[in-house]
Amino acid sequence: MLIGFIAFVLLLIAPYLLITQRETRAPEVLLSTDMRHVQWNSMPIAIRECGNGPVIVLIHGFGSWLDSWATLQKSLVGAGYRVIAIDMIGAGASARSTNPLHYTTAAQARMVLDVLDTIGIQQCSLMGHSYGGRIALQMAIFAPERIQDIVAIAPEVHATTRPPIAKLLTIPILGYALAFWSTAPRLIKAGLRSVSARKQWLTVERIASYAAPLSVRGHLAGQMVQSSAPKDGDMPVPTHYRHIAVPVHLIWGQNDPVFAPTDGLAMVDRMPRCDIAIIPLCGHIPHEEAFSEIWALLLKYYPARTVMLQTYR
Repeated sequence: MLIGFIAFVLLLIAPYLLITQRETRAPEVLLSTDMRHVQWNSMPIAIRECGNGPVIVLIHGFGSWLDSWATLQKSLVGAGYRVIAIDMIGAGASARSTNPLHYTTAAQARMVLDVLDTIGIQQCSLMGHSYGGRIALQMAIFAPERIQDIVAIAPEVHATTRPPIAKLLTIPILGYALAFWSTAPRLIKAGLRSVSARKQWLTVERIASYAAPLSVRGHLAGQMVQSSAPKDGDMPVPTHYRHIAVPVHLIWGQNDPVFAPTDGLAMVDRMPRCDIAIIPLCGHIPHEEAFSEIWALLLKYYPARTVMLQTYR
């Protein structure tokens, strides 16, 4: 009994001592040679901008970062597009804000619009995965004149609150310990496997890429702030997405354990210009799990503008 109590106390206290050993790098360390920072509200926002042609903006999901688009971005550039992947606030090589209001869907959407203003882009296509799909839809709600079309891959649409685990993270001491242990780099592979129906994409290199942001100073603190932040701001997606008039192309994994394809079918019924493609035997990350099927779909939405020598998967 006493040993168990001591072990429990150690599990609660250890994260406060170990966090400095995990988070050893500044966000700038994640900047590759083709990435750069753009300032937003005096905070650095990381982007990877490549290619020439019509603009496609890539928005990653929760717990991910812009490098999750690496293969797809290279292929779209090869097809003749100017492609911009962006790290959300609290992710990748972008700033870890301590302001909860920076983590609402509305704030993230406005941040992307502001960054596009900064780099001189007035109109673009959007591609978003999971929570990134929700941000893309929010952008179309805020500024429909700036969005040409959206590809939303398994987007989070109908949730109105943070998931139940987020409430646990707000409990003093216990919440911090839970967040620390549940985001251990060694658990990244298990987490990705749990949401993927096809496991072949999970190479050592891809797992290491997804784990890389965990070593950025302030990352866990940013996750804690986000867990206590309001889900939405003004004009929330769940009550406004049905009014989006731009074309919305949904891509869903048939076996998605996070957001079921029935969410997408409901969107098709409620939106004026929405279609859906469901990928068989595929989970929550279709652009990683089923690249060839995704690429065939994307070439229908964004026809190749150059003679392509290769794709990158």
